[in-house]
Amino acid sequence: MTAHFNFTSGMDIQMNNTLNNGTSHSSSSALKTASDISITASLVVIMLGMGCTIEIKSLVKHIRRPVGICIGMLSQFVVLPAVTFGLAHALQLPPLAAIGMLVVGCCPGGSTTNIFSYWTDGDVSLSISMTAVSTLMAIGMMPLNLLIYSRSWTDTALVIPYINILKSFGMTIGPAVVGILVRWKIPKLADILVKCGSFAGATSVVLVLTLMSLRFPYMYLASWKIYIAALILPFAGFLFGYGVAMLCRQDPVRCRTIALETGIQNFPLCMTLLLLTFSKEIFAQISLFPLLYGVTCIVCSLAFLGIYKIVKKVKSSREKKNEFIRVSTIEDDTFIYGNK
Repeated sequence: MTAHFNFTSGMDIQMNNTLNNGTSHSSSSALKTASDISITASLVVIMLGMGCTIEIKSLVKHIRRPVGICIGMLSQFVVLPAVTFGLAHALQLPPLAAIGMLVVGCCPGGSTTNIFSYWTDGDVSLSISMTAVSTLMAIGMMPLNLLIYSRSWTDTALVIPYINILKSFGMTIGPAVVGILVRWKIPKLADILVKCGSFAGATSVVLVLTLMSLRFPYMYLASWKIYIAALILPFAGFLFGYGVAMLCRQDPVRCRTIALETGIQNFPLCMTLLLLTFSKEIFAQISLFPLLYGVTCIVCSLAFLGIYKIVKKVKSSREKKNEFIRVSTIEDDTFIYGNK
């Protein structure tokens, strides 16, 4: 099936004008430069900090017994693309939006996963291992999944950005390896860098949401179906990732980590693929889903974090209450027997 793309509606014209004006104006170029520098710097600090949480022995354990990694890859490259394909059809998305959604679902996990794994007390060494492996596996799995699923909407050959995949791998693994070495040699410095990484993660969340809204305001012109799809996909990734991990009898820590890895995709890689494959006119519409996903993915991840913190607090309160009751019972029994 070959999709024929046309731009005749007022919304389409407005999106194209917004994109053309945004890319030609000097202030947009300056904003893009500032965005690239700030986000890249934040990523380096985040991955350095996350690397500082990892001990070499825990990393070696995952390499020798890559059960968690294999489950993560199953969720990432088998379950999620199929779920994305099904959601796009269930919502009856137009071809361009469906292709954008599918490309997101076929991308590897993003480095945002690692900071959220840290915040939710997940297995950071497993998270970074899965991100690294999924990035490398994307070289083969992305074109395979796109070949399998994209025929519902287009016969256009999608251009896989192999160089960008390798760059993403280097940006993720390089600082993390340095952090692991710092943890090994200078533990006190590692503790400081972990806090810096966590702060950089919080800062980058605000930066990404703000800069994306400033650079790509036309994404908010999307239809309600695209909004719904962009909200559902991250939660679907979390749910299916957690479910697959539970079925494979993983502990809650690993389940959370695998859920985040499945639900948070490397959407900048998706944007690069779409830029390389489609014309500027088509890109204005086909990028709507990936851009909105970039926003909703962070919002949904924050919701995931909030739910985890609430559940953790409730469990902690119950445990303290039960412990108090247990101690009080022991003291009462001791008092009674002592009087006897």
